[in-house]
Amino acid sequence: MFLKSFDGINVFYKIKRGAKKEVLIFVHGCASNWTAWKKEADFFQNKNYSTVLMDLRGHGKSGKPEKKEQYALECFAKDIDEIVKKEKIKSFALVGHSMGGMISLMYYKMFSKKVDALILCDTTCKNFLIHTKIKKFCPFIKSALDFLALQSKINKEKKLKPFDMTKYTNRSDYAVVYRELVNTPSKSVFSCLESMLNYDMKPFLGKIKIPTLIIEGSKDKILPAVNSFEMYKGIKNSELHFIVEGQHFVNLAYPKVIDMHILNFLEKHGLKR
Repeated sequence: MFLKSFDGINVFYKIKRGAKKEVLIFVHGCASNWTAWKKEADFFQNKNYSTVLMDLRGHGKSGKPEKKEQYALECFAKDIDEIVKKEKIKSFALVGHSMGGMISLMYYKMFSKKVDALILCDTTCKNFLIHTKIKKFCPFIKSALDFLALQSKINKEKKLKPFDMTKYTNRSDYAVVYRELVNTPSKSVFSCLESMLNYDMKPFLGKIKIPTLIIEGSKDKILPAVNSFEMYKGIKNSELHFIVEGQHFVNLAYPKVIDMHILNFLEKHGLKR
């Protein structure tokens, strides 16, 4: 279904109600879509949790804003809150991967009294390049820019179709990133990257009072483990788990492992309301 958000952008989301009052709101990363968390959502639906899957603005079936300021992480957080208000959700945890984790932290900063738990997967609290050696990252940047330049031309010729992220379970990080880039409007990608470069939630970490689960792929080269350690040290009520051999897209490659970490965390802490 679609929701007209605070600034008129249509946001696509799927909600499935379970017997339990607790809701899990899954937030995907840059250039991805709602299917990135589909397997995990299916698991928790079978456990009677209610789930929300969404396409962030600029992604999938959601509207594609023209102004770059409409891709600020605060705008993504407001979109989530519009869904929370429309669906009258009272008790929920935010589950965010990569940029989705950054958005989840931003949501807590803006609406701290509404969310009961945070689950942050392969993400960061700062500029996403801060802990990455530029020499190692340059090949990826160059390739990304090449693909985006090609994509800009393609975007004018045909409408991009949302793709199923669950098909990329055993691919390398860069293979998944390539598939994301050629299926997402370049305007959306560039604007999101700029927002992430200007991001800094580290000073706010000490103010987070809710249970927080941090999950990290041990071989994540896009957002390496130092990012997760930084969040773990800054958030008092947090726990950190590594997925052995996991890369950046552990939610795609190891959904069953992710399921158990999240389930154990929820059963341990529960949700407040």
